[in-house]
Amino acid sequence: MSHRLPSPLPLFDRNLLRIVEKVVPRAEREEWSRAWEAELWHMHHCGSPRRTSIAGITADFSIGLTRDALWLRTESWRHTFSGTAILCLALLFGLLLLSTMVALILNGSCYLLGIYLRDPFGRFLLEAPLIFVTFAAASRSHIEQSSASRRMCWIRRQIFFAAKTTLTSLLAFMLSVNICWLIHAHFPVVAELLQTLFFVIFTLIGLRWVFWDQERRCKHCLRSLATPARVGRPSHNLLEWNGTELICKHGHGLLSVPEMETSWCQSSQWIDQIGAWGETASI
Repeated sequence: MSHRLPSPLPLFDRNLLRIVEKVVPRAEREEWSRAWEAELWHMHHCGSPRRTSIAGITADFSIGLTRDALWLRTESWRHTFSGTAILCLALLFGLLLLSTMVALILNGSCYLLGIYLRDPFGRFLLEAPLIFVTFAAASRSHIEQSSASRRMCWIRRQIFFAAKTTLTSLLAFMLSVNICWLIHAHFPVVAELLQTLFFVIFTLIGLRWVFWDQERRCKHCLRSLATPARVGRPSHNLLEWNGTELICKHGHGLLSVPEMETSWCQSSQWIDQIGAWGETASI
């Protein structure tokens, strides 16, 4: 077991490193501390004689190491949450919260907002299921194969899809209500018709994105698929497969999206690499 020698730095620098290193991800914390200890030691012992303001140099180094630690933490969060279902739902919820705050500001109080939303929300509860059923019946879902249809993975996908659909529909509702707020006081009937029209348009656009996003996510970790690659030649559509392949960064599988529908390939196909690797290992 290795023991670190006592730090030769002044007390202020040691305390600053001890506090700021908590921000750095644990896997990179020790290397980061050693690098900044070397930088601070060099500053105190090998600095230029022309630099007379030690306090100014110390302040610059303090700001620099703090910004470096914050960058490492945000970069770690970016790698952790990039393309995840949690980030997708969080962004939708943030947009919904923002549109609700705009509606609250326009109406002046929660009581007035409740009165204003009472009738439109009643129509929303009737219109939203009808629009979803109609859109879902007209859309096509991709083919899922192998162990991608395991029960727990299927349940997680359905919960994520339901939450995403609900937040998207509520966001479309709030956007349509906010757009028609200005004319509601003078032309209530026209405002109700326009609100319904805008709600239907926004919901159809949102549902199209929901189905598209759901299809282009991994069936195991629900992360967005990446690195699209073109496969096949357009001139050989009738002879060989032609389209785009997207893969999961964690190696769970890949999605094959055909360029055009044919009698033998009418929709996208999910190829589960976990099952394939398991079968190969067992041979």
